[in-house]
Amino acid sequence: MLNSISETTSEVSAAEYFRLSLAKLGELQLPTTPVNYALVYYYVSGEDIELNDQLDKMFANTANWSEQQASDLFSQYVCPIVGGESMVLEQELLLMVAQVLGMVIDLTGKSAVSSESLESHLEQLASSKKPENVLSIASSIIAETRLFVSETKKFESSLRQTTVEIEQLKDKLDHARKQAKVDSLTSLHNRRGFDAALKEAIETHKIGQHDFCLLILDIDYFKEVNDNHGHLVGDKVLIGIAKQLLNQMRGNDYLSRFGGEEFAILLFGTPLTSAFTVAEKLRRTVGLLRLKHTATGQKIGKVTISIGVACYRPNESGENLIQRCDQALYRAKSLGRDRSVIAD
Repeated sequence: MLNSISETTSEVSAAEYFRLSLAKLGELQLPTTPVNYALVYYYVSGEDIELNDQLDKMFANTANWSEQQASDLFSQYVCPIVGGESMVLEQELLLMVAQVLGMVIDLTGKSAVSSESLESHLEQLASSKKPENVLSIASSIIAETRLFVSETKKFESSLRQTTVEIEQLKDKLDHARKQAKVDSLTSLHNRRGFDAALKEAIETHKIGQHDFCLLILDIDYFKEVNDNHGHLVGDKVLIGIAKQLLNQMRGNDYLSRFGGEEFAILLFGTPLTSAFTVAEKLRRTVGLLRLKHTATGQKIGKVTISIGVACYRPNESGENLIQRCDQALYRAKSLGRDRSVIAD
């Protein structure tokens, strides 16, 4: 469930998210550890609905909050393991947060602003989304701390620099999270990305009853390509077909490499008959390809695909939808390949 303060990072500054995150930690009476801060930072930004759902459950009873649970959520949603980058990114994030917390504690200890005045300013900051308003409030705070202007200027300079660094680190984390859902060979969405998209499509269907269909495509006799020409050529075939499929996608279609030589496509706002038409168009388009080995010029020949087509049924699980579509694909294979079959 999204919090009312959840906005996109383009609308609210990182500094504002930082303030809101500390306020949320205080409200929940959670320790201000770097991992807790990172989780709450992403929570108030509202960028990951699935993470927010998990945190809402934990926020409901913070007495059971554990460092292990927080660490697991951090690893899964904030900094997923992508090659060897996870540990480096996590260390950078923890160091960054520790520096910011240290500056805030330092400023709080030296500030001449009364607690009542500071609370008033913070309340105004919470309700201010326009940069000019935030700057105005910040100016008022500076004006009330004239006796400590030197320390305040140092803090402002450090906070500005740290805010830039936080945004740069966030870009790294966003890139890592995206890479975790991208197939390294074809640059399409991978199975993890597909599973997340399917889950979101089912949740959307429950709310608005928006139809969507699933296509599962399999390259016919792909093992023979690998056996006759080698796996490097097989990889080139996968890349070529991925590009061909991608060129046929509409704006809201979701194409992914499902695994091995299989691809999966989510077609939104598409009834079953239209989905079958799309499948046949894709099948014919791929069938027109004539591939050859770029190094030797050896012809690979015609490559065909078989397709299973299924439309989502109300209250159906994602696993059942995939199973029905997979069974339709199996029938297409058993009927001679190079064809599309609608699921029962």
